[in-house]
Amino acid sequence: MDIFEVIRGRRTIRSYEDRPVEQEKLAAVLDACRWAPSAGNRQPWEIIVVDNQDTKDRLAQAALEQNWMKTAPVILAVCMNENIAKGTYGERGPLYGLETMGMAIENMMLAAYAVGLGSCCVTAFEEGKVKEILKCLEIIKPVALLTLGYPREEPRVPHRDDISGFTYHNSYMKHNTPEWPGLKKTLERKFKKGLKETLEEC
Repeated sequence: MDIFEVIRGRRTIRSYEDRPVEQEKLAAVLDACRWAPSAGNRQPWEIIVVDNQDTKDRLAQAALEQNWMKTAPVILAVCMNENIAKGTYGERGPLYGLETMGMAIENMMLAAYAVGLGSCCVTAFEEGKVKEILKCLEIIKPVALLTLGYPREEPRVPHRDDISGFTYHNSYMKHNTPEWPGLKKTLERKFKKGLKETLEEC
């Protein structure tokens, strides 16, 4: 599957089929995590794979009672090892660690879509309760609960601002415009019909 097709096709899924996730597909998602870039190549991620229904129910409660999470066959508790993240970066270490975790989570969501799974990155939860449920050490910080499974829904295509609305040329005060040299041609060449709607909006 073309990478741009994956990026554009991924959706947030909050309803799942009652169907287990194959081990090889789960492995593909986890493998995508380890290839994410990380500051100093420190790789601070620690992932707890949850498929026990009682534990999933408790996590859903800790996530502000988001009961739809209970339908996911698997929840990946994506955690950051704060000792590893800190490394030699001092005060900015935790920031670099969180940036790293975001890139790892995105890798996993894209990989999930590429192998036919749906996902949702849940970050609204009571951290203390999640740590207690999963028996995390003090240095293990839950960053996200990533639900995985076969989608039971087909969310509509969401609105996306066009590129010229959020890009600037050399300074923040100068917006890029649709007349920016080569922009349309580059997009047409790279994405072809995949970005047809975006190009029409430019």
